[in-house]
Amino acid sequence: MKRLTLSFFLIFLLSTSVYGCGGGNEQTLPTTDQTEDAEPVESSEEVVKTEEQTNETLEETEEIQDDETLEEEVVEEERRASDVGVTEDTITIAVVIADLKGLRDIGYPLPDGLTNEALSGRIGTYLEDWNAEGGINGRTFEMVEITWNPLDPATMENVCIEATLDNEIFLVVNASGFNPAYVPCLTEDSDTTVILGDKAPQYMFDSAPNRLFGFFPPGETAAVQAGRIFLAETELPTGSKIGILEPNNPAAQAASAEVKEMLENDGFDIVTITINTQSGDNAASNAEAAASVAQFNAEGVSEVFVLLGFLQTDGFWGEVEALNVSWGRTLVDVAPGMCTQFGASRTNPAAEGAACVTTTDAYSLLEGGLREDRPFEAQCRKEWLDHFPVFEGKSDIGVPSGEVNLETSDGELLNSDFAYADCTIVYALKYAFENAGINPTRDSFAAALKTYSGPAAQMSKGEGAFGEDKNFFSTHMWQVEFRIVPADTPRGPDGKFNGCPAPTNCWVPVSGQWFSIE
Repeated sequence: MKRLTLSFFLIFLLSTSVYGCGGGNEQTLPTTDQTEDAEPVESSEEVVKTEEQTNETLEETEEIQDDETLEEEVVEEERRASDVGVTEDTITIAVVIADLKGLRDIGYPLPDGLTNEALSGRIGTYLEDWNAEGGINGRTFEMVEITWNPLDPATMENVCIEATLDNEIFLVVNASGFNPAYVPCLTEDSDTTVILGDKAPQYMFDSAPNRLFGFFPPGETAAVQAGRIFLAETELPTGSKIGILEPNNPAAQAASAEVKEMLENDGFDIVTITINTQSGDNAASNAEAAASVAQFNAEGVSEVFVLLGFLQTDGFWGEVEALNVSWGRTLVDVAPGMCTQFGASRTNPAAEGAACVTTTDAYSLLEGGLREDRPFEAQCRKEWLDHFPVFEGKSDIGVPSGEVNLETSDGELLNSDFAYADCTIVYALKYAFENAGINPTRDSFAAALKTYSGPAAQMSKGEGAFGEDKNFFSTHMWQVEFRIVPADTPRGPDGKFNGCPAPTNCWVPVSGQWFSIE
């Protein structure tokens, strides 16, 4: 309308310039003197040009006004208390760790660098790094440390109380060791997000698809993969007896049921022995596990699948050695720390030769020597040394967690490897928080985390991914074998100690072949 009005106005000016102010139809031509004194008359080309310039000016004015209007309409979202544990300025995370005092009191060997402060600091130091950089999306992070006694399962119940009633927590993180039997109190009963660096059963993921996330494959997945490898390689005839040693832990029993069904469907007879691991009496659990060896012998089994963690199998392996059993042993990686390098360093040497199907990686190469850190692992190792001065700038591959100045037979001093699970976890957390929105909620955090794929340190062939219907990060598994290393073993020409990267028992690859998790 503005342009139309302007056009009429220009026509009116043109008319008055040509025809004068009179209202008659006759044109009065000026005299020569009048012509010299008269204002010059614009040509039609000049009028059109003027109109175009005026229109362009109006269009530019309108564009500027439109831009200013858009700037007024785009208002930055203000931070607010968007969920439990989220204020305008902070996000509170609970880091759950094992209180190691109980283990030390019973004489369980733990290195000097493995303390409560160091365990929680594996996550907490990264939060401090984020805070030093201004936080994420304008918020800084606060950490609450919650502990449980690994010898007293009842204290795991208190974790739920502390995380949901005693504190305002956005999410709970445990890198290793927490019994998944106590997770539903957090995820299902209290609608709290839980991140586990260790194992959880598939049925728990299914029951809390937007609240529970893990980095290791579910026990059921590990059991299926272990069963597949066994069936592909075994020469045992149909009808042979296969033993299963399981705890009375529902999560591990879900995995046990998977491998039992596979073996039965292939014509094998199954002998299952269940150990009470829920009482908190570690000595009693080990005594039961030791007694199972004679029972399996009496049943005439040809192979035993072990689904117990290293804390409950010391008696079992001791009796295996004492009775010099002939049947094979396959571990299914369902218990916390079960087939990790730290677990190997604490496992009875009588387990030598036992196989385990796991997502845990190894540094030993089949062709000899040791592989180097992948780029992400090298980054994690550097950050580990930056965060923990106790290691004096030195971290050695394969050395059990927390070890300081572990001396070799040659007099070399070695320090702890970095904590691979924690490093892998924090980078996933950072991605999820960056993409969960200015005002994150547990739902937006879950949606962001499910889109994350990235590097994995010392696990899953170096890579992993969550998915819309996949709440665990690992994408690959393989088979490893337990190797013992006497303390006086020297480092060989290939840089290894009897095949291990450090002078401690370890897991080494069997074939080196990784299997994709379907």
